[in-house]
Amino acid sequence: MEKFLGILFCGGRGTRLGEITKYISKSFVPVYDRPVFKYGLKLLENSKYIDKIIILTNHDNNEKLKQTGYETIVQDDTLVFDMFSGWEFIKKITETKKNGILMPSDNISNVNLDKLIDKFSETQTDLVFSLCKIKNFNKLKEMGTYDLLTSQFKYKDPSPESSYGVIAPYVIKNSVDTSAGDNIFNMAVTDYNHHKGYWFDIGDHNSLFETNNFLRKNTNDS
Repeated sequence: MEKFLGILFCGGRGTRLGEITKYISKSFVPVYDRPVFKYGLKLLENSKYIDKIIILTNHDNNEKLKQTGYETIVQDDTLVFDMFSGWEFIKKITETKKNGILMPSDNISNVNLDKLIDKFSETQTDLVFSLCKIKNFNKLKEMGTYDLLTSQFKYKDPSPESSYGVIAPYVIKNSVDTSAGDNIFNMAVTDYNHHKGYWFDIGDHNSLFETNNFLRKNTNDS
């Protein structure tokens, strides 16, 4: 059974959360009953295919995140701009040959991670992700969307034609050059699963409020 390297991305500054992140780093913003980063970490921990987890972080968060017991790596902010450049950074620092699982620390979902990994292994593609139907048009304009008819990815499209948002975690082949950033979705051989559960991106005050309310009512799923 192939084993994967799980990366939790905790280096973001959370500027869209405004005043909140003046006092607490984005990864530690409390959502319902725990810091937000622990939701993504739990998905990585629950995977039967992941045998090592690394947390990519910044100087502010490093000491606290070391307390999880996992290896932490402080990112170079001149080289890391998103998860894909972060994955290139991790590969360079660790010289890993493993394929990767890229997990944001500010998303909360019940994505079936091992189902994504199974599809990656079965199809031999470069990149596997989830598609989630997003009802909020303004949210779609802030994220990546995927057109099922044309198989085209668009990032922050001001007039999105597709209602399907591209959501992480991403399962990615080690050999793929991801320096193209989000363009990798149109350049690499990709596949996807439809996610019909819940997904939240803790990006602003409204999403934080919405997520807390949802988890409060659905504690058995959180």
